[in-house]
Amino acid sequence: LGAYPLALFHLWTHASFKALIFLGCGSVIIALHHEQNAMRMGGLAKHLPLTYPSFLMGAISLAALPPFAGFYSKDAIIEAVAEAVLNERKPISVVDENDNVVGTLHASHVINVLFGKQT
Repeated sequence: LGAYPLALFHLWTHASFKALIFLGCGSVIIALHHEQNAMRMGGLAKHLPLTYPSFLMGAISLAALPPFAGFYSKDAIIEAVAEAVLNERKPISVVDENDNVVGTLHASHVINVLFGKQT
């Protein structure tokens, strides 16, 4: 497609919000004395006041919701692909949109398990 600046922008934003999520997971594991079973976790939003909002921001950006960076980088890539498809009549794939839906559902589930009510 030749959209190298858009690809680098998306790479940078994706790395940033994935880093927020992974650092948040590490913070939760350390706070729970290396507990690895997520089903034994929950109710951590009040106990980890910095981890919860940073994890939430990373998850919202991963879900590509505005005004977070994930929305703008994914939107730019999708726009470039759509333009290439319309101009060159190439077949379009819906894999990216399916991936976005699955990623959003997974991120919301993880937030619910870690920071929602403890079971």
